Amino acid sequence: MLVGRPAARRVGARSLPALLRRHVGLVVVLAAGLALRITTMAAYPPALWFQGDSGTYLRLSAQWPDMPARWTYPWLLRAFEWTGTVASVVAVQHLAGLALGIAAYLLLRRLGVGPWPATLAATPILLDATQLTLEQYLLTETLFTTALAVAALLLVRRERPGTLAALGAGVAVALGMATRPTGVVALGALLLFLLVPWRGWRAPAAYLLGIVVFFGAAFAGIGTVKGALGLEGGKFLYGRTAQIADCDRLELRPGLRKLCPTQPLDQRPARPDWFIWNRDSPIRDAERPEDLDEFAREVLRQQPSDYLAAVASDTARYFWPTPLAPTESCLANWWRPQPAPTDWAADHDCVPRTASPGYEWKPAPSRDVEPNAASRFLHGYGRYGVTPPPVLAAMVLIALAGAVWPRRGRLRLSLIALLYAGIGLGIMVFSVATSMFDHRYGLPALAFLPIAAALGWQRLRSTPRPTDRSAPADGDPVGRPPADGDPVGLISADGEPDRLAPTTAESNGEHDERTGDRGHGAAAVPQRG
Repeated sequence: MLVGRPAARRVGARSLPALLRRHVGLVVVLAAGLALRITTMAAYPPALWFQGDSGTYLRLSAQWPDMPARWTYPWLLRAFEWTGTVASVVAVQHLAGLALGIAAYLLLRRLGVGPWPATLAATPILLDATQLTLEQYLLTETLFTTALAVAALLLVRRERPGTLAALGAGVAVALGMATRPTGVVALGALLLFLLVPWRGWRAPAAYLLGIVVFFGAAFAGIGTVKGALGLEGGKFLYGRTAQIADCDRLELRPGLRKLCPTQPLDQRPARPDWFIWNRDSPIRDAERPEDLDEFAREVLRQQPSDYLAAVASDTARYFWPTPLAPTESCLANWWRPQPAPTDWAADHDCVPRTASPGYEWKPAPSRDVEPNAASRFLHGYGRYGVTPPPVLAAMVLIALAGAVWPRRGRLRLSLIALLYAGIGLGIMVFSVATSMFDHRYGLPALAFLPIAAALGWQRLRSTPRPTDRSAPADGDPVGRPPADGDPVGLISADGEPDRLAPTTAESNGEHDERTGDRGHGAAAVPQRG
């Protein structure tokens, strides 16, 4: 026993440098991402504060044990209240950002993507300045993105997801939808991903069960279905439709006509949320909350082409740089590193602010201070360290081109590429369709579009591999346990990513009862259990 320990120690010492060399690209980008996050925490302690939203979440977290069951972010805040500072929450959010980058890299390596394309796909989530800034805020974006990414990972990491994985994915995607209603896009996309290559009812049933369990618990705490699903109130869709409503030709009952904007169509505010928050908005004349929903439905029914044109135009702004109106530039300042966010009294609407040291519901008082070295560096970095809109457009095009490219085999790569592209693009479209264009709302797509692009690229440039029948497949009862430091089983025990699992396109669907194989010949797919 004693003789074996030095040998094991020497093997470990040799394997670590080899592992680092094998993944040198990820190591470099990950180190840069870690350094940037430490700098962000030093620049804006203890956290960045968004007026209205951050205070609401902290106020709700203080209502324990009567905290609303559907509001998931206040539960996260409550979980770290024992630390006495919201800096602990943003530290967890920064760690989640790093984990998203690592998971993207390991997943792509497992699916057969080379180390450098996989590193490139992990770079936006690790280094994008907007991502760093949002992780420093007391806002829901990081929790929302992480929940959806975990749900997708649980379903794609094995060719046939098990019952527990599907159940966990259902709970995770329900958590994401409860955090932000935009999560309904991922909920539907993941269900479709399970149903298209039909392999039985267990995984889809477990996935739906996880969703039902989560929202069932929310329903038990709230008492209404609409409240549990977060469907109460239509003010955001009202703002979206009020911006385009042509009330001169709309047929509306008197109670709804009071909600018509007073400005001519060509003089409406550039941001639809003006109609939600401004004291001069007609929203204050609403007789009941249901009137906002009804007004929005009437605009959608009577002006469908105008609505679709507005959604398409604003969605395109995520993929091509366009000039921002003054009020839009004001909002964009919140999501870029600023030199001195503590001095917000001079420009109440456009300058971010910082949280109080403890768990107070109000931000720290405004004070005129000089920018520190960390904030000056990040302010300069934020001018260039963002993912350009044309790059996002290229990601979508590469993902879609690779997914539909007429190449035999690797159907599973196509399905996963379409899944991740659908989630990323769907988040952007749904946000614009139900609210407005905002860099903050489109940011979660960075966790999905680069992965989709990497898979599309891999499918465009590679040829189908024959199945290696000597290696145990994913889900094989005699498969190996995950390697140390890899609890989700994304890499093999020797540190190398797993090979791409055999695809559904490599099987003709026939079942050999004697051998347990589907299909025939060298491309047969081992029977999954």
